[in-house]
Formats: sequence, C-alpha cells, structure tokens
Amino acid sequence: MLEFRRILAFSSRIHTYLMVLYLFFASLMTASFFTSVEAPVIGIVSTCMAVLGWLIVFEGVWIILASFYQLFYSHVFAFSPVLLTLLRGLAVLLIASVLDFLEMIVTGGLSI
Repeated sequence: MLEFRRILAFSSRIHTYLMVLYLFFASLMTASFFTSVEAPVIGIVSTCMAVLGWLIVFEGVWIILASFYQLFYSHVFAFSPVLLTLLRGLAVLLIASVLDFLEMIVTGGLSI
C-alpha cells in the first residue's frame, strides 16, 4: 500500500504543477488587460486556461477518489491530499471567476 500512497503523493504534486501553470496563463491574461494584444493570442491563452482548468478538475477527482479507495483498502484516510486538492481547486475557481469578471468589464464596460 506504500506504493499507492506514493502515487497519491505524486498525483498531488502534479496537481500543484498544473495549478502553477494555470497561474502562469492567468498572469498572461491579466497582462493582456493592460497592454495591446492581438485577439488570436488572447484566444490561445484562454483556450490553454480552459484545458488546464479541466485537467485540474479531472486530476482533483482522481486524487479524491484514490484517497477514498485507499480508505476502503487499508483503513487509512489520506486527509492531506484531499484537503490540498480542494484548496487548489477553489483557488483556480476563484482566479477564473476574477479573470472572467475583469474580462467582462474590459470588453463590455461598466454601466450603472
């Protein structure tokens, strides 16, 4: 079962790396709000962010399901990977929401 816990820890590390890559593309999107950037570049960045967002969701589901599998198999619950996965998922959701709100304001403006 130790090998499975190592796989779970490695998956959690990969999930962190995916989040950091998402943060990189989010910073590129944020920089596009302040500078003049061509529309195809913004399209590529937003497509990469969408793909990474879904990868983060699927990897998170894998980590949570694998933790519950470990609970039923060895009666030891891996709490840390589940908690960190939920926190990373919430962070990505918050960043995506803020960027979507900022993009809506930049492209459509603000009317009262």
